[in-house]
Amino acid sequence: MTEPYELTACDALDRIRAKDLSAEELLQSCLARIEVLEPKIGAWAHIDSKGALAAARKVGAAMPGAMLGIPIGVKDVIETADMPTEYGSPIFKGHQPATDAACVMSAKEEGAIILGKTITQPFACSGLVRTANPLNTDHTSGGSSSGSAAAVAAKMIPVAIGTQSASSTIRPSSYNGLVGMRPSLGLISVSGFKPYTASCDTIGLMGRSVDDVELLWTSLMRLPFQRGRRPKQTPVFGVTRPSWLAKAEQSARDAVDKAERLLSSAGAEVRDISLPDSFNELPEIHEQIHDYEGARSYAYEYVHHRDELDPRVRGLIERGRALPTETYLDYMAKAAEGRALFPSVIAGCDCLVTAAAPGEAPKGWNALGDKFQTMGDPMQSRTWSILQLPIVTIPCHTGPAGLPVGIQLIGRYGSDLQLLSVARWAASVLAERPAMATS
Repeated sequence: MTEPYELTACDALDRIRAKDLSAEELLQSCLARIEVLEPKIGAWAHIDSKGALAAARKVGAAMPGAMLGIPIGVKDVIETADMPTEYGSPIFKGHQPATDAACVMSAKEEGAIILGKTITQPFACSGLVRTANPLNTDHTSGGSSSGSAAAVAAKMIPVAIGTQSASSTIRPSSYNGLVGMRPSLGLISVSGFKPYTASCDTIGLMGRSVDDVELLWTSLMRLPFQRGRRPKQTPVFGVTRPSWLAKAEQSARDAVDKAERLLSSAGAEVRDISLPDSFNELPEIHEQIHDYEGARSYAYEYVHHRDELDPRVRGLIERGRALPTETYLDYMAKAAEGRALFPSVIAGCDCLVTAAAPGEAPKGWNALGDKFQTMGDPMQSRTWSILQLPIVTIPCHTGPAGLPVGIQLIGRYGSDLQLLSVARWAASVLAERPAMATS
């Protein structure tokens, strides 16, 4: 018999509405799951079981709310009025915001239950955290939305909120075999999220199905949710193998090849898309803009708490402080040119398809201890983040270590809902769900 923690958000919501399951029963099941797995995985910075249970006991099946009774995790760079927000840094140990972030308040208004704060790399930027990948705890869950990805993959919660500046939602979603979404820049308010890069920072969404991610996205957007919605016509996919794909592992390239083959076999039109030469600069442009804006966002921390900053974060800030403003403005102009050019790149296609991550999740703290060096390269998503586009990643392939490798679908700015329907169609063709090593 299915345990409540195994249910997707949509299935749990259906059962709560039908009075076959109470919100408290669902939450208790998730808490029991956390008690068993959290010592092995380390997904949570803070858990408010008392507050969550009190909220769950108030839920009634007839109450309004698109997320009624669904427990969620919130990345610990997003502010919460009733639990600490430490931004992954000892500088803010015990920090208690006065208000909820906009996305947290929206989720609560829709009936979601905020179970706790999930682990993040310091300031959602860099540094190392010990959060393990539930599919193989010798590997990292990726970053910077480390805990959000791990908690959903371990079935501690059905869905979670993360963030993305470069690849902080898309890459860990790929590593953990999840569906992840980076919405179009600005569609979901970032008020109450401590930003790093204003040009790129978005709220990120994670779930185990496209339905669940769409449920969360439409809830935060105050839009009606239609489960299982698909495109009216078979989608047209533009497969692209940009220059930076050469820096990825073979498994990432294999994922793109597999997607191209299976989507075509399923009846979709698949086109080979070559990016303009000017796009070859965009990953570097993203990185430079990221450092410049981050240095200004974290001026206070650098001046007053320099020695407490993670050395990797401090290095990014110092590079950003050294970048001349004239150079930054030149990079911003080139990014704007890329945004203006993108509609012609994607013309005739519903979305672009490419690798979501550099390959499988690298080995992490459990396997390497102090030798642990990386939570994954964000290169495969930098361009799409600086272009401010919506992205959905879905599982597609399994690498040589038996871990998932996803593809990402990139849509036109503002086409988020259409992109989700195309992703649902693609997921039905490509879906590959590796089994958890930790049960």
